Amino acid sequence: MAEAAREAVERIPYGLLLARLGQESTARFRRSLRPLNLGAQQFIVLKQLQTMGPTSQTGLADALGIDYSNMANVTADLCDRGVMNRRRDEADRRRYVLELTEEGEQLLADADLMLGEGEEEMLSVLSETEREQLREILRRMADALQLCPESGSEAEACAEVASEPE
Repeated sequence: MAEAAREAVERIPYGLLLARLGQESTARFRRSLRPLNLGAQQFIVLKQLQTMGPTSQTGLADALGIDYSNMANVTADLCDRGVMNRRRDEADRRRYVLELTEEGEQLLADADLMLGEGEEEMLSVLSETEREQLREILRRMADALQLCPESGSEAEACAEVASEPE
C-alpha cells in the first residue's frame, strides 16, 4: 500500500473526532449545569433568548430548530421557575412574547461561569492563540450550517429560513 493511502486509512476521520469531542463536551456541559437544576435544552433556550432579546415563542423555536410543542413545555417550566416571562403580544394576541427576568439573567451568568470551568479543562492543552483559532473555525462551520446564531438578527434570519416551505 502506498504511504499516502496507508496514512489515509490510519487517520481518524474528522467526523469521528468531532463526534467523540462532542460527546465529551456534552457530558461536561450537562454536569456543569446540574448544580443549577438546569437542563441543556433549558440553558440553550435561555441563552438564545438572551441573544435575541424579547421575541416570539415561535421565533425562538424556529431559531433553535425546536418543535413548537416542546418549546411550549420548556418555556412553561422556565416561566414557573421565574427565569422567563411569557406574555401575549399586544399587536397579535395569538402570539406569545418571551423575555428573560432578572433571575434568568443571573442564572445565565452563573451557568456561564460553571460552563467556563468545564471548558477550561478541555481547552487547557491549547494556547490562547489556538483557542481563538478553534473558536473562529467552529464559528465558521456553525455559520455555514446556520447553527447557533450569535445575534438577534442572525437568529431571526435563521428562523425565516427554517420556516420557508421546502
